[in-house]
Amino acid sequence: MKRFTVRSLIVLISLTLAIGMIPATALAGVVGTSEVVHENQASADRAYLQQALEREEMQDLLAAQGVDLAEAEKRVAALSDEEVRELVERMDQQPVGAGVSVGATTILLVIIIWLLVR
Repeated sequence: MKRFTVRSLIVLISLTLAIGMIPATALAGVVGTSEVVHENQASADRAYLQQALEREEMQDLLAAQGVDLAEAEKRVAALSDEEVRELVERMDQQPVGAGVSVGATTILLVIIIWLLVR
């Protein structure tokens, strides 16, 4: 009986070592730089829009138009990455000036949110 147990252990250990020596294959895909940049840019654009909604002037304009701030934040969160990028590009293309840029950006954002709410 002892001989059978020793042989069984030897066979079991041999099989374990043989299976352990088979190289494991790792599957990994190449992630392109543009994909990583796009993901980072999309999150940065969303943060930019959230900061715009946090401004007091923006909240005043939204209230003047009858748009609830919580609803506007939901709408901005529901925008696709492409829509967020386009909105931020439009906001960045506004003329720069003392208060003009904030005002134009605010008005543009209010109009877009109003169109989405309609």
